[in-house]
Amino acid sequence: MARKLERFCSEGKGNGLRAALPIRAGEQIFTAEPYAHVVSKNGMGTTCEYCFSRRKTLLRCSQCKTAYYCNASCQKGAWPDHRRECKCLQNLLPHKKIVTDSVRLVARIVFKLLKPSSCLGEELYSLTELESHVADMSEQKEEGLGLLSAMLQIYLKEEVIDFSHMPPGLDLPSLYAKVTCNSFTISDGELQEVGVGLYLSMSLLNHDCRPNCVMIFQGTKLCLQAIQDIPALEEDVDMLAGDREVWRTQQDALPRIEELQDQQQWEPMLEHCQALVDGNGDAVPDSNIYALKLLELAQDACINLGQWEKALVYGTRTLQPYRLYYPYLHPALAVQLMRVGKLQQYLGRLEEAYGTLQQAYDVMKVTHGCEHSLTCELRGMLQQCQAEMSHA
Repeated sequence: MARKLERFCSEGKGNGLRAALPIRAGEQIFTAEPYAHVVSKNGMGTTCEYCFSRRKTLLRCSQCKTAYYCNASCQKGAWPDHRRECKCLQNLLPHKKIVTDSVRLVARIVFKLLKPSSCLGEELYSLTELESHVADMSEQKEEGLGLLSAMLQIYLKEEVIDFSHMPPGLDLPSLYAKVTCNSFTISDGELQEVGVGLYLSMSLLNHDCRPNCVMIFQGTKLCLQAIQDIPALEEDVDMLAGDREVWRTQQDALPRIEELQDQQQWEPMLEHCQALVDGNGDAVPDSNIYALKLLELAQDACINLGQWEKALVYGTRTLQPYRLYYPYLHPALAVQLMRVGKLQQYLGRLEEAYGTLQQAYDVMKVTHGCEHSLTCELRGMLQQCQAEMSHA
């Protein structure tokens, strides 16, 4: 089958990817397995290190007490990547130290580089070709990179003493910079972060505010899906609309509210959100990016508190801004429509729920593909909703 993407070099912009053949909306353009990957701190304890399934109950590695697995089969499958890092993680236990996601990821790459094996090939880009952007760094950032590299070396000392066999041009600082500049957040079907990985060919992708393709993950496999078969439309929206003083207050409050979210302090979190989005009248519209973020956080708090009616109110308010900022075929829009549709269905608003879930499905079958687990779940919800309406 002819390759749909090709690598090219544009003067002044560098390397990139472009369509080698006409591509229609909904087509899967490219798939890639990670060169290396790890479960992130956000996913630790709820995400299997091997298959990246999310479960309430997982088996923990008895040695490092950091990695979690669905079962013995997943643990066995992950062992080639986990074997050497397990010893490094064990060394941290007595000191109760926590290693960063980037250190774990770069360490796995170092293990791979120092012991070449039959790893997955990358047709479009290689590790040595990745841009590090070290030359563009400020002196302060270079110092920070040096500290992170020193942390990596301390972490690796149980397994790696001699770094002289690294490939030419890949000393620890440059490798660390390459990886941090080019790694991707791995998300589940609902776009929640579960890990981080390096996908070499996908590092060639250029970013756009209104993209013509999106990345969807099936476990750790990255799937590039086309969401348009025409160039992206120009966008003319004011993301900072409203009273500047008011939205500045909202912006400043977000770190504290997100901290409450991490701590699962749902009641104070909701109180803060309500004061900021409901207590300012029309001073800041819902389309303001900080107001939108607060609405999302308020919806999340209400769901965790079982306040379904309020959750639906906040969720419904997010839909107009979502449609404003995301193209029609975008996974973020599909997931938010699905969340709102679930609330409508739970509250017995079946006709509204069916309409919302149908909108989500129309988007998701293109962005995720018809066989994705989340698309299948959504299809089942539509069928259930239709059955409930017919018996109402």
